[in-house]
Amino acid sequence: MKWNFTCKQVAKGERAYTLQEFREDYFCEVKDNFDDYDPEQLDAIFSLAYDVCYCTAIRQDLNTLLKHCEDKGLQVDIKYLELIQNSNLENIEMLKAIFAKKVSEFMDEGLDAEASLKKLEEYHNNVIAD
Repeated sequence: MKWNFTCKQVAKGERAYTLQEFREDYFCEVKDNFDDYDPEQLDAIFSLAYDVCYCTAIRQDLNTLLKHCEDKGLQVDIKYLELIQNSNLENIEMLKAIFAKKVSEFMDEGLDAEASLKKLEEYHNNVIAD
C-alpha cells in the first residue's frame, strides 16, 4: 500500500493511523490484487496474508503460522508464506509502527513493558474479531 505519511510518523504519533484503518486499506489492496476471487476466497487470502504480516510484525516464526495453517487444513507451504511476506514488507513495517504507537500509549498510561504487550495482544484480538 502507499500512504501519504510514513511509518515513523505513525510510530511517533504525528499521524493517526489505526489498526482498523490498516486492515480496511489492506483488504482493499488484497481485493484489487485478487479481483477474480469470490467473497469466500477473498476472505481466505486476506486472512492468510494478514496473518503473515502480523506474525512477521511481532517477530513470530512463520513455521508457527505454517503449523496453524496445517491444523486448519490449509494447503500452504513455507515458501508460499515467505512469498507473501516478501510481497508485504512495507505493510509489515506499517503494522510494526501501529503496534509501536499502541505500546507507547499503554506505557504512557502507566503499564510496564510486559503489561503493555499483553494489552496490545488483547487490543489486536478485539480489532480482528470485529
